[in-house]
This record gives sequence, C-alpha cells and structure tokens, in this order.
Amino acid sequence: MRKKIGLLCGAVGLLAVGCGPSQKVPALYGTGAQPAPATTASTTVLPFVVREVSQDETYGYTEKNPVRVGGGRSAGMRNQLRYLNALRGPQGQAVTYERQASCCAFRTRRGVVDNTALLDVYTVTWTGKATPVTLYINMYRGGKLLAPAGFTGAR
Repeated sequence: MRKKIGLLCGAVGLLAVGCGPSQKVPALYGTGAQPAPATTASTTVLPFVVREVSQDETYGYTEKNPVRVGGGRSAGMRNQLRYLNALRGPQGQAVTYERQASCCAFRTRRGVVDNTALLDVYTVTWTGKATPVTLYINMYRGGKLLAPAGFTGAR
C-alpha cells in the first residue's frame, strides 16, 4: 500500500513540474537512482530495422519531438532497446547508450498513473564522439522509426 501511495504522489508531483515551453532543459526524474551500466548494441535484444535518417533536425533530440517506439507498459522498454540497438554513428560505428532519467509528463490513455506517462532520456555515444548525445524516447506512442540526424541505422 505504501508503494502505491508513493507512486501516486510521485505522479502528481510530475504533473505539477512537467516540461514547460520556457524551460531549456526539461526536469529529469529518477536521476538519484543508481545508473545502469552503459549498454552496447551487441549485448541485449535484437534491433529494429532503421534504414532512413530523419530530415528533421529535432527528431529525437527534443522532448517535443521524441522518437516514438511504442509498446507501452508491456513492450515499451524492449522497444527502446531494440531502437537504440539499431542506431550507429555517422560512419557506422557501434553506439553505447545509458538511460539517464525520465522527464516531460504527458497525458495518454496508455499512461501508468492517472493517464500520465513520461519520456525516457538516454545519452548515446560512439568511438570518436567527444560528448554524448541526448535522445528522448516515447514508449507509449508508436511512429515511423528513423535515425536522428548525425546517426545512421544498422543494416
């Protein structure tokens, strides 16, 4: 019972904070948790097939235009990993990724508490990349999967 109350209180707090248009960087949730080790594409789940690169420079890079992998509560996390495993650097380099946190509360009938869901935020890098790239992923809504600008897809 205590766990349910904590979850509900956390969700209500998320609704109050959200990602307002005046924020340059959205509020991140779960950053105090122990970070998972960086994951490489070769160790987890089979990748999606991503053949095209988005022409929209904001695709995946902003909370307003996240990558939409779908799957919801049942398959959403697996779909996120399948998508990340399909990404490669600009010259086909293998990528390493790490989930950073969740952010940007939004309403959806597929949400966890009170029809509210969050985006997941990952940092992604590859050999030769000086600073990691931040990607926003939505596992509650599906869409056409493209590689963000600056990436290629596994073939």
